[in-house]
Amino acid sequence: MSERDGTGFHPLLVVLAAIVIVVGIIGAYLWATWTGPVHTGQVVSVSAYPIHRELSTGAGLGGLQGQPNVYDEVIVLADVKIRSTTKLPLFLQDYWGNVTLPSGDVEQSLAASGEDYRKVFIAYPVLEAQRKTPMPRGVTMTPGQEIEGQLIFHFPITQKDWEARKQFDIVVGFINQKSLVLHTMPVQPGTENGGE
Repeated sequence: MSERDGTGFHPLLVVLAAIVIVVGIIGAYLWATWTGPVHTGQVVSVSAYPIHRELSTGAGLGGLQGQPNVYDEVIVLADVKIRSTTKLPLFLQDYWGNVTLPSGDVEQSLAASGEDYRKVFIAYPVLEAQRKTPMPRGVTMTPGQEIEGQLIFHFPITQKDWEARKQFDIVVGFINQKSLVLHTMPVQPGTENGGE
């Protein structure tokens, strides 16, 4: 008995032809509808302001008398540009920074917003000369629109940790879109995801 159907074609050839046609249609659809990334960005500049404070406890305060309490932190100012490359509106939600320390631990900081942004320059007047327009948040970007501004991050790390960092990434969060990760230095092995 023959394995051919009534048309004279072998069933295996019919199945293979159907697979080729379906894969071709799917491939053509993806090629025709692929638009690439919906946003791009660039870190224009990054500057860090390390802070080291030693506060002594007095006789009236708890804790070990005469032992200083040491506070280390780094304030990071970053100038950033973001561009919408889609034909639809993008809903920009928030920003955060991730510092990968020499130990591999990641410190994360939400960018200062609104009143906190202004308070940084009151608390640290030496930074006033670097003050620029803050990046807007919670905005809708129109197709092709580019926004630029300054972000401020606070990390409870030492200046030594900042200088020895493996990675510093700025993550731009969008609603209903993949986050945009802006690398400020070459990506180190094991830090590719940027904290998404």
